[in-house]
Amino acid sequence: MVTKNREYSDMCNKIDLSDISLSFVVVEKGNGINPNSFDTYAVNISDKSSFKERLIGNVINYIKRFNDKKCLSYDPLKHKDSTFEYLEGKFIKEFSDFRKSFGTNLLTNYKDKITDFDFYILSIKDSSKKDIHIIRRMNGYKKVNESGMFAIINGNELNQIDDKVIGIDNIADLIVYDNLIFILNYNSIKNLFNLRGSFQRQVTNILKPVKNSNVIDNYEKFERNIRSNDRLTNRLISMKRKGISFDDPLSNQNDVQKTINDFDLNVSYENGKIIFDESPDKEAVLNLISDYYYRTTQHGRKGIVDE
Repeated sequence: MVTKNREYSDMCNKIDLSDISLSFVVVEKGNGINPNSFDTYAVNISDKSSFKERLIGNVINYIKRFNDKKCLSYDPLKHKDSTFEYLEGKFIKEFSDFRKSFGTNLLTNYKDKITDFDFYILSIKDSSKKDIHIIRRMNGYKKVNESGMFAIINGNELNQIDDKVIGIDNIADLIVYDNLIFILNYNSIKNLFNLRGSFQRQVTNILKPVKNSNVIDNYEKFERNIRSNDRLTNRLISMKRKGISFDDPLSNQNDVQKTINDFDLNVSYENGKIIFDESPDKEAVLNLISDYYYRTTQHGRKGIVDE
């Protein structure tokens, strides 16, 4: 946590408005048979210095506000107040392709495509040539562009704005820096990337020690059960990102049986193995292999970690 806070702080401190190059990219999310794809388009930015400074200045001030907040590992189950989170790009299958795609599609007239865009990206290259990508979801204006109109008041007269517009505010949802994704808006990362598919692919690797230990009868069905259940997949990912080890699971048979009895778990356990087909409480099986049940030392209170 301290390391990620330092990296975020270093990134903020390196941003020098007097010595940066700036580019603007718009992102169109896929739909239909390929909803997790995206097309990115580079947009030229006016050379007007006051516009560039305003474009990026307020956003930088916004992201610097997070310097004093704790930076935690991304948890798909819950978000703690007064914190922000990070996720390594390697956890997301399409992350590398996403970064490589910046500016590969070229358009000369964006007017008819404005309502197709879902995100915009301000890409900054600092004096050390490191890239900082500030990502913001496009909100609100898309609906007006599609079915309404924009207007301005000159003096006391209302006039229509003929061109479609996009809104650029001083807020960032995600920041990509050194292959880390800093998450300032909890929902935006799920809207941009296919976290569900990426996390499902992690299940096999995380549970490999459990498979090798041979402590679950019909293990393949157990793994399929985790992958097909979003709640259990997210719980497993949350456990792993908090440092829970799945090495040597259920190694103390007496304690395993005692836990099942004490917590009245609907889990079948025989001869050192969980009989998965005869265990209706699937979440309890996951909690058992990760040692998530506890009893307090002084008053003997029983509980489950994070509940």
